[in-house]
Amino acid sequence: MRPGEGIALLVFGALAVVMLVIRFRWPEKFEGFGRVPPPNPAHARQFAALRDEDYDLVLRGGASVNHLNATWPYASLLVSRSQIELRVRHVEPIRITRAEVIGLSWVGLPFGRGLKFRTASGRLDKVTVWPPRNAEKQLADLGWR
Repeated sequence: MRPGEGIALLVFGALAVVMLVIRFRWPEKFEGFGRVPPPNPAHARQFAALRDEDYDLVLRGGASVNHLNATWPYASLLVSRSQIELRVRHVEPIRITRAEVIGLSWVGLPFGRGLKFRTASGRLDKVTVWPPRNAEKQLADLGWR
């Protein structure tokens, strides 16, 4: 074996171990990329079956859902007075009822303002949406504060 081959073999082995640990531990720890826990059963019964045209507001932007990022236009926030549906490409839609949300939190980031939904359960702690600039006023007009 030449001198550099041993080091290369050691590095390759270490990378393989790290990849195995990530493969089996990451989904356990984070519930899987792009997934959030289901809503409390009391809130889940409050969802109305709305068609796209029944929503009062549609905002296209970016989103981060449990370490899965989607840029514009692959994330959309469909808003009505009683519920919100977040659709992100390759992720099951996330439905949020007004009763579940304690408040909205606007986070300033270098590339824009992000929107986080505060809930008592913490179910949406790993969800951030980057809507268009005028979204804060539009959401407030529909009662989402």
